[in-house]
Amino acid sequence: MSLTIPIFPAKIFPDKQLQGHYCLSPFVNIHITLKGEVYLCPCPAWGNTRIGNILDSTLDEMLSSPVAQSIRQTIIDGTYSYCNELDCALIINNGLNTIDTVPSNVAWQLEDSSRYAMPYEIIFNGDVTCNLSCPSCRSEVIRVKDEDVARQEAIGQLVYQNIFSKPTDLPIHLTTSGSGEVFASPMLKSFLNRISLSDFPNLALSLHTNGLLAQQYWNRIEHLESSIDSITVSVDAAQAKTYEQVRRGGRWPNILEALKFLQLKKQELGFNFNTRLIVQQANYKEVVDFYDLSKSYGVDRVEYSRLTNWGTWTADEFAQQDVLGAAHPNRAEALELVSQIRSRPDVWFEGNFS
Repeated sequence: MSLTIPIFPAKIFPDKQLQGHYCLSPFVNIHITLKGEVYLCPCPAWGNTRIGNILDSTLDEMLSSPVAQSIRQTIIDGTYSYCNELDCALIINNGLNTIDTVPSNVAWQLEDSSRYAMPYEIIFNGDVTCNLSCPSCRSEVIRVKDEDVARQEAIGQLVYQNIFSKPTDLPIHLTTSGSGEVFASPMLKSFLNRISLSDFPNLALSLHTNGLLAQQYWNRIEHLESSIDSITVSVDAAQAKTYEQVRRGGRWPNILEALKFLQLKKQELGFNFNTRLIVQQANYKEVVDFYDLSKSYGVDRVEYSRLTNWGTWTADEFAQQDVLGAAHPNRAEALELVSQIRSRPDVWFEGNFS
């Protein structure tokens, strides 16, 4: 079985009145998907217009394209017509920059939408391979089919050629895998294994993981551990029964052991340690306890994410699971629990929690 990946066709959203507020993403970020599609937004559900495919074009060709220029222009003029304000965490959380906080490497690009620099915020979702089969993501454990291995390897090689072919001391922030498990992916482990910090001394690495294989395969990234900027662990529960339901294939003692291992690594290396809970019917009553659990492991940021249907549920099934949905019978209770953590320090919401 292969994971159903949502198709995000180009869509123009209503014009907004965000003049004087600047999203840095289209000027510093690229997001490369499983199929090699390239976006200027960290999440294709927030800004779903692709600028090309790395299998067909170089990054320079895509960044200078009319569609890339058009996206940048909507940020400059404040209309944000390529952006979904209902899902974008930056807009919802008032995370946009004002002109006095725009860094100099972006400020010069705001003078003309044809101007661009090679992005240094790289998000690479290179593999769907995972050791779990969480119901919110997939219906069974996925291993990449033999016929797909060559394509993924080709995408990985092109990403490497476009970004890591020449040594540089310029900053590069690489985020790997939001679609699978980095420590379960042979391609991603090999990709990371090729990177040398002597060639890229200012590399910052962010990993999204379920944590369960981190200790077993840490040696595959050990040569990069001094560059780790953050590790975000998807836990999705604060109790054993719930965890083993929503993180299907995982065991509660194992995730607690993993959190302890990563807590010790954080203390040793100093990276930002984050946890995440995707709020849904099965776990919404644990949103407060999840905060307390996370903080007991020295977590820097506790993230709460709005549920998304990745094709594993029918529309009716998703409506039952999306406890924050307008028609869900437990919506009011869920929002009341969310309100109890809004004012706590180090909380981040991704998606619409209003």
